[in-house]
Parts: sequence; structure tokens; C-alpha cells
Amino acid sequence: MPTIDLQIFSPRWGREDTYSVELDRGFMQITMTQRVARAEWRDNSNPEWSGEPLMRIFQNDNIYPPAITQNMFQKVWTSWRDGELDDARAEAELQELANWLNVVTRAKPRTDFWRVYF
Repeated sequence: MPTIDLQIFSPRWGREDTYSVELDRGFMQITMTQRVARAEWRDNSNPEWSGEPLMRIFQNDNIYPPAITQNMFQKVWTSWRDGELDDARAEAELQELANWLNVVTRAKPRTDFWRVYF
């Protein structure tokens, strides 16, 4: 049951914050301080998400990732759960996802017109 810490840039604070991803056969939990998004495994169905929506957790830090982001976290988890990825490879793939999120976040529009949004 690995827990992987990801450093994700927060424009709200101007620094990287730690998001922790816990992988378990029965669930995946993504935590940023007290904020938690959790996916529970369900046989023969899609995982069920509970807690705070992941996108809302990101938006609280002025991170506006592409809509596919939650599915990407879920893909790593289910691939790890199904044995396609070992712990090290799951961590590497999650780190790559964090790198991509950081590129997207740091590339936000910077004109005065867009400052109100970011």
C-alpha cells in the first residue's frame, strides 16, 4: 500500500504543495492537507468517488487542470491494482502526471485580462 507524495505548483501560494496519493487494492485517496478525494473499488463497475471532488481541491489552489486529470489518476491506480504497474512504476507515472500538471499550471495566461482568473 504505497503512499506517493507529489509536488504540485499552486499559483494561489506561488509554491509547490504536497498532494499525497495513497494506493490500496480497495481504494485510492488523494489528500492535500485536510482536503480528501477518495475512489472506492467496485467489482464490475467504475470506482465510486467520494469526499471532496478532486477538481475542487485543485481549484482551491488556483490549479485548473484538464478535465481528464481525475481519470488519469484513476488509470494509474487501476493499473497498479491489476498488477500492470508495480509500486515503483506507479510512483513514476504519478510523478509524470504531476510534472504535466505543473507545466499546464505554470503556462497559464499572464496578461492583465486573465489575471482575474489566475
